[in-house]
Amino acid sequence: MHRRLLWLMGLLVLASCVPVNQVQQVQGLVGPVRITFDRWGVPHIRAQASDMDVFFAQGYVHARDRLFQMELGRRAAQGRLAEILGSGAIEQDRFFRTWGFYRAAQAALPNHTEFTRRALEAYAAGVNQFIREGHLPLPFALLGFTPEPWTPADTLAWGKLQSYDLGQVWQDEIDNTFILSKVGLEGFNDLRGAYPQGWPTILQPEDLRSLDERAQSRRVYQPAALSPDLLERLERVAAFSRQLSIAPQSPDQGSNNWVLSGARTTTGKPMLANDPHLRLQNPALWYIADLRGPTYHAIGATIPGVPGVFLGRNDRVAWGATNVRPDVMDLFVLDLEGESYRTPLGLVPLRVRQETIRVRGADPVTITVRESEYGPVISDLGPAFLRPGLTAGAAIATEKQAVSVRWTGLDPQDTTLDAYLGMNRAQNAEEFRQALRRYVAPMQNFVYADVEGTIGYFAPGWVPIRDWDGRFPASASKGQQWKGYLPFERLPQVVNPREGFVSSANNRVLPHGGPDISSYTTEVFRAQRIRELILATPRASLEDMARWQGDTYSIIARELLPGLLALQPQSEAARRLQNAVRNWDLRAELDSVGATAFAFYYREISRMLEDELGLRYPPVPYTFIKTLREDGRWCQNAGAGIRNCAQFMAQALEKAGAELERRLGPDPSGWQWGRLHQASLPSPLASTPLIGGLFSRTIPTPGSMHTVNVANYNQDTFQHTSGASLRTLFDLSDPDNSRIIYPMGQSADVFSPHFDDLLWLWRDKQYIPLSTRPADWGPTWTLELRP
Repeated sequence: MHRRLLWLMGLLVLASCVPVNQVQQVQGLVGPVRITFDRWGVPHIRAQASDMDVFFAQGYVHARDRLFQMELGRRAAQGRLAEILGSGAIEQDRFFRTWGFYRAAQAALPNHTEFTRRALEAYAAGVNQFIREGHLPLPFALLGFTPEPWTPADTLAWGKLQSYDLGQVWQDEIDNTFILSKVGLEGFNDLRGAYPQGWPTILQPEDLRSLDERAQSRRVYQPAALSPDLLERLERVAAFSRQLSIAPQSPDQGSNNWVLSGARTTTGKPMLANDPHLRLQNPALWYIADLRGPTYHAIGATIPGVPGVFLGRNDRVAWGATNVRPDVMDLFVLDLEGESYRTPLGLVPLRVRQETIRVRGADPVTITVRESEYGPVISDLGPAFLRPGLTAGAAIATEKQAVSVRWTGLDPQDTTLDAYLGMNRAQNAEEFRQALRRYVAPMQNFVYADVEGTIGYFAPGWVPIRDWDGRFPASASKGQQWKGYLPFERLPQVVNPREGFVSSANNRVLPHGGPDISSYTTEVFRAQRIRELILATPRASLEDMARWQGDTYSIIARELLPGLLALQPQSEAARRLQNAVRNWDLRAELDSVGATAFAFYYREISRMLEDELGLRYPPVPYTFIKTLREDGRWCQNAGAGIRNCAQFMAQALEKAGAELERRLGPDPSGWQWGRLHQASLPSPLASTPLIGGLFSRTIPTPGSMHTVNVANYNQDTFQHTSGASLRTLFDLSDPDNSRIIYPMGQSADVFSPHFDDLLWLWRDKQYIPLSTRPADWGPTWTLELRP
């Protein structure tokens, strides 16, 4: 049996490695489309008759290379994973059905422009053409099902799942309520307080456009009262949400981008860089494509399941994005009387619906979904809601409070895909800006450049106006409601800034001294390093920008190292650790011993809030430096006999040295960072018997937390979990000189030569051309689709 399986696998490998030119008759095209696949499996799509033929072909190649990934995405958004994966996916299905991503997508579809609706229909037709041909990827055979036809609502729902992943700030309100209850107002302000003075902001004072003060809620520290039981339940629901297999949130998720004017480049024209930091996954989120029709031209990073280009360029403009993460989700506490909740105008009944989850290999499960005018009731979610011997009906009948969530992404007017397709077609800064008026969520820091020499920054999206402290739950019984959204003209934006560049790295958007628009300004170190690199280079080349994207210099280590080197080690293990960092160049490269030693010390420093909050990581990483510099309260631990920061650091050094040598031994020559720090890219099929191991990849990686080449890792295992999911470099003096890379490869087929051929290039900070010139494509093969 095993020999037959290996023989079959060998034939599949041979077949996949020998592409030949093909002609395919299809239904749904206006005219013929030529698709040229280059040496890296990137499709260069050329349609002469209609722009809609481009989107048809894009749907076709997405399905050809990533159909199972697309299937998992839409089923997650629909809440239908249990149909193919069994009972283990029931709670995840319950979660997504309660949020109602798919219902929201269906409601939003008619509100998109005619161009977008036609693009969605053409894209779906291309996906369905591939499905009809019957050459389905291996996972469908392993799970024994055939995908249903793709629909435009499937695309919008999958997009909402991506938007949720980047904007899920509702858990912050639960965390904030918990922190406030544990450490009081003074402690809360210290941990969640103002962005530190002296660290970089995205916009400078001279660039500032007036920001409507209504965007900033009044600082009233009277959050809606939550019963201890309800707060505990919400904490468990939040913990469950962070573990979901399709859209897990990394606490250190972030991104970098910057744009330089021609006055700061060697070519005299703008250059732009972008590297979004997301959870590492297999297959990758991104898929490179070159799309060209009669009027529509775009090339760059696409997302399988969605038409158009998300991060990239056309013939005249280029753009990149990082996450703003404004507060666009609010929890509303509902004081219940039976199946109604109190408001200043009286009782309002909850809307209730029943949904049935079909389960592979088991009986269907019927769930009850409740909604208020504020949105779905999420306190009903998760396995923590039900206790032994208590039915859902009985639990609901006895509860006194529930919690709903409101999110801009669930609004029927969410037309964000309009904005992306508009950006794809923009020819100048004003057209780009006008396209962003259709943008709703997730709010992004867009940097912009064009061939005429204009650069800019725009942060589009809906930002609610509220009259309470949005960091905490609101009260329905007090009548608290959103008062509309911040006008587009009041959102942060600048064209041709005086400094000649704009950079963002999830740092504060607006200059110090007023309100900010982001709730995500926990990062200062990457932003500072990027500014240092730009300001130190009067005229940058594209090679300089590539070097900056790969930079592994650690500013947080620079800040913490003097204190570490001033300590007096008590053990030989601690002394060896200290010596390992003494002459370290502060770079986390694969062969670095100092990076490993510092990581173990940082691991112990990051336990600073464990006694007060039980948290391993602080709400703001800068808390470490501030506390140690000021000998602050968070170092103290009466239970451990630690009275000040000097004692805390001394203990951290001793613990770090002992743990380092327990894991890697006493010889520093065996402490190379790459031996410990490795990226794991498991496949959804990793657990498949006999062949599951073929699909996953593990590779040593450079970088660390808070370096520009960020490589966030689990501090217990040191496994690299999130980082640069994509890197792009755009040269506006010669757009075809642009470059791109991401981990893994274009195909999800493990037997394809393009399954992981980009992985090592990505690790080694190399790129492939992002070019429309055939001369840059290497060996090619073509697929012609004919109507």
